[in-house]
Amino acid sequence: MRLMVKGNIFTPEGIVEGSILIEGGRIKKIAKELREPADEVLDFSRKKGYLVLPGFVDIHVHMRDFELAYKEDFYTGTCAAAMGGFTVVVDMPNTKPIVNTPALLIERDRTAKTKALVDYGLYYGVPDDITNLTEKIEARAVGFKIYMQHEFYTDKFKLVEGVFEYAAARDMLVVAHAENPKFFTETQIGLVGTVKAEVSAIGDIAKYASNYGFPLHVTHLSSAAGAEELARWKKKVKLTADTCPHYLLLTSEDAQLQGPVAKVDPPLRNNADARVLLKKLRDGDIDAVSSDHAPHSPEEKVGQERALAGFPGLETTVPLLLTMVDKNSLTIGDVVRVCATNPLKILGINTAGAIEEGKIGNLTIVDLHREGKIEPRTFSSKAKYSPFAGMKTKGIPVATVVRGQPVMLDGKIVARKGWGVNVKETYGQAG
Repeated sequence: MRLMVKGNIFTPEGIVEGSILIEGGRIKKIAKELREPADEVLDFSRKKGYLVLPGFVDIHVHMRDFELAYKEDFYTGTCAAAMGGFTVVVDMPNTKPIVNTPALLIERDRTAKTKALVDYGLYYGVPDDITNLTEKIEARAVGFKIYMQHEFYTDKFKLVEGVFEYAAARDMLVVAHAENPKFFTETQIGLVGTVKAEVSAIGDIAKYASNYGFPLHVTHLSSAAGAEELARWKKKVKLTADTCPHYLLLTSEDAQLQGPVAKVDPPLRNNADARVLLKKLRDGDIDAVSSDHAPHSPEEKVGQERALAGFPGLETTVPLLLTMVDKNSLTIGDVVRVCATNPLKILGINTAGAIEEGKIGNLTIVDLHREGKIEPRTFSSKAKYSPFAGMKTKGIPVATVVRGQPVMLDGKIVARKGWGVNVKETYGQAG
């Protein structure tokens, strides 16, 4: 298929008016005017406020599926991704059953391949048996996920060390949920991690990254003190980090007002933390933004005193970030950096993330002027609630293109189920 996209294009040299020709899933030509034949043309050139951006990537999502398909599955989850402007999502392994054997990783890949609308990556969990660290992992997984409170600080630590050795030998990413349970505190909504829990865990796992030599990524950074600890270790270790919109825009006061809907792990912090995280994000000290899309059923979440932690985020992240652009809290260049360029760098992928000839043809088209409101009832996700419900926004994704195939146009899914592929299959090839 040959797709032509016209409009104001975000390039490494700046925003230019022009056309992009995508053929065979790759960007073939970029020019001010192209007279090449195309099977389909998307013309945004006369639409004020529209920008054609590199395809956005969310490196922390929970697609659920398997026995948790009642919460979300790869079809509904990637519909939510496409509606939210994401061309690639990376799925966490804490499913039921946990993806921590080669057989389950293969099954996870097979499940995703039959349902996904956008492209996907898979993380591998800490195995229960060291023999489950085999070469089959590297063929399908982009990295490992470690839940430090459940694995690093428990009798599974020897297995965690096995993961460190495996990852270091293959330069594979290790993603850490950094919380030390020694510093958890009991609250009305259950045990929650304090700021000290985050700081302690970052320091502990960074020491091992330094000793073993694997690339380390700290996900959903939530506090100013955590960001300072991260900066200290970045001078010594191959270390990256992301934060989430809820840590930039919501606080512990919102958590108290909204109760179970706003329960998340790590918990929401205070205004000072949010201000520091935003500054660190703008300055490039925090590398990326992820949604931590974590859907649960209404029965598990809404109105429950001890509700499960997490909420959907794939359909709110980009509108919230674009609203921050409108308010001059971020620039559009910041958003591209933290949602497209850097997430792929973290994954070790250089064949996408920019609008350049030879790169994979993933595009996110946004309307910077479109005003709206977060309305969970309209979500494609099965989880139709949000701590951002009712918030006014300015800016929205209007089209999502994956490998030259329009997947979402004007708020409608237009691609077939199963279009998405594992990034390990395609994205590792030279551009």
